[in-house]
Amino acid sequence: MWNDVVDKKHAEQIAELLNKQNKLVVHYDARKVLQSAKNYLYELAESGDVAACLELKRVQWYQFEVDHLTVHSDYLRRGHGQRLVDQAEQKAMTENGRLLQCTIRQDNAASEGLFTKCAFSRVAQFYYPLSGNNVGVWQKVISPAR
Repeated sequence: MWNDVVDKKHAEQIAELLNKQNKLVVHYDARKVLQSAKNYLYELAESGDVAACLELKRVQWYQFEVDHLTVHSDYLRRGHGQRLVDQAEQKAMTENGRLLQCTIRQDNAASEGLFTKCAFSRVAQFYYPLSGNNVGVWQKVISPAR
């Protein structure tokens, strides 16, 4: 089940997932998630708990960024990530987006595989000193030129 309205219970679960599954330099809590609740897309497991989430942010008039796609370890390889990326693309298109972008840590083969499968291309790479990682910049044009 896909959702884009975050309540406190699910905000807590999203924050826990982000902190546990990702190697982030910023700590998340429910308050931080709720401050940008309109940006979150998530899927629930049959139990009603968050199985997967991502944040979709407009960063330019034409560009949206997919941040921190995260799937709970109990729900890996069940299509949650791909469905959320597809939903993010649809939402960005509905809001007149032209380009989707994400960043992926160099050693994150699962994310690179998923975004490649979703037709994203790595267009650049940089070193991020706060995390000590090389980070790839991945993009997908969602409104091709005519």
